[in-house]
Amino acid sequence: QAMRWGILGAAKIAREHLAPAIQQAAGHEFAALATGSDDKAAPFRALRGDIRVHATYEALLADPDIDAVYIPLPNHLHVAWSLKALAAGKHVLCEKPLALRAEEIDALIAARDASGRLCAEGFMVCHHPQWLHVRQMLRDGAIGSLRHVDAAFAFNNPDPGNIRNRPETGGGAIYDIGVYPCITTRFATGAEPLRLEAELERENGVDVVAR
Repeated sequence: QAMRWGILGAAKIAREHLAPAIQQAAGHEFAALATGSDDKAAPFRALRGDIRVHATYEALLADPDIDAVYIPLPNHLHVAWSLKALAAGKHVLCEKPLALRAEEIDALIAARDASGRLCAEGFMVCHHPQWLHVRQMLRDGAIGSLRHVDAAFAFNNPDPGNIRNRPETGGGAIYDIGVYPCITTRFATGAEPLRLEAELERENGVDVVAR
């Protein structure tokens, strides 16, 4: 029996990437969407005409035919809806960052363990063939002994109204893209940091540059 997926919200990443990927994955089925907008639901119906469209997130979580949910909501909503999904007995794949504070991760771990369900953070790096190959090369010593990693990720986003630049929605450079150099380095090397140092430049209450 296929794993039946529901998606909370009609985010672009869900519409253009995750919903099609679920449909193409063997043993998985895109079965339901939660959105109050018929217009936003239309592209998803074009992908699969018989999906259930629930008007609220709560209604989707109450759907007994849904096994797992994908959560592409704004950062500040990730923890609350992941906890609700686990409490409803659903497996969870949540966009990064899974949480904004360390203690929230502790709550998610406890909820995951209590539910017996999986709760995963959506980092494609950990499953991408490119980075699996890099990790194997490092393990095999293909480039010798690794001494230093210099990683960067940047793009221009000057709009203060953009969701990535608003503190109330969990915006900021580290949460949005700074996590990628961190997870990629940890994943590829299999090592954890011994010491952390940080330098931030802030505008409008969020970090716009992080080193």
